[in-house]
Amino acid sequence: MRRPPGLGKPTAFPSAYAKLFFAGITLLTLYFAYVIIKPYLVQIFLAFVIFLASKPLYRGLARLFFGRRALAALLTCLILGFLITLPLFALVNIIARQALELYSVVSSGLKSEQVWQQISGKWDILRSYVEQIGVPLPEQANLEELLQTILTSISEFIYANAIAVVRGFTSYFINLLLILFIAFFMFLEGDAFIEAITRLSPLDEKHNQEILSVTERTIKATLWGTLIVALIQGTLGGVGFFLFKVPEPVFWGAMMMVASVLPVVGPFIVWAPAVIYLYFRGDVGMAVGLLVYGSLIVSSVDNILRPILIKRGQSTSTVLIFLSILGGVTYFGMVGFILGPLLLSFLLSLLRIYQGTVLAIHPQKAGLTRSSETDDE
Repeated sequence: MRRPPGLGKPTAFPSAYAKLFFAGITLLTLYFAYVIIKPYLVQIFLAFVIFLASKPLYRGLARLFFGRRALAALLTCLILGFLITLPLFALVNIIARQALELYSVVSSGLKSEQVWQQISGKWDILRSYVEQIGVPLPEQANLEELLQTILTSISEFIYANAIAVVRGFTSYFINLLLILFIAFFMFLEGDAFIEAITRLSPLDEKHNQEILSVTERTIKATLWGTLIVALIQGTLGGVGFFLFKVPEPVFWGAMMMVASVLPVVGPFIVWAPAVIYLYFRGDVGMAVGLLVYGSLIVSSVDNILRPILIKRGQSTSTVLIFLSILGGVTYFGMVGFILGPLLLSFLLSLLRIYQGTVLAIHPQKAGLTRSSETDDE
């Protein structure tokens, strides 16, 4: 094919100095671009997650409206906004109302002699048992002072944070609007932007497609897996609190949904204090039952089901997936439950490419291949 007049053959940089100058200008521009968008990186990443997870809905609406992509993108964002906001708004109302009720119950209980009598009785039983094995415990007066301080701090914390949740709903709503605004343009231009980025890659087309496929599949699996685990654990927790007579089971079930995202501890930080509460209230059988229920049923959901849902037929080790979630949340915060597995999958894709090209090792022999089920997706 002949080139149009005036267009010569593409040439490299005329000198090493020109190459260094171009590299310096590019790096400097990238740095300032990063500084500009740094305050919105989380919103951009969440919009990208929404874009990948909701593309089937967007494409279905685009076909329904005969290719009107802008209208389909707008309706997709509106639907997502309602699906996210309405349940969360109802949940915030439940949390705030029941937290205030719990604050009132705890505050009145601190002034009740009957409560302290029950606590003292259980403390005496615990003391007599523990002293047999030679473990020292504080005196009764110190116990009352310590429990008074702990219960007061907990009740004040619940009250203050319930009010903060209600007040923070405005900030959340603004962030959600920004995320959906970015997602709107990603629905319109995201595929073209990703294609333009892949053109800059020196890798083969099949390698680029493998990385993109792994990225999209991992984000979808992690997002839906986390949501499913949170709903299951919150529901099981609420049912357990109801069965074992813990006050405000809906409130604590909602708290368990949020706690399910936390690494290592997860729902344990919700049901463990409830076990202690039942014991000191005098319901030893209920306390033991909730301990068994929380350990074997509620907490096991996170350790077993989440890695399975995120794995999605890949040959990645379940231990590596669990550690990627743990490290991601620890380092990146709440978005780390998606970023951690995403970075792990990205690394494994690069290792497959390296072994198949540089080392010329077949992926199946290397043990890094994906299953046929995954390749068919």
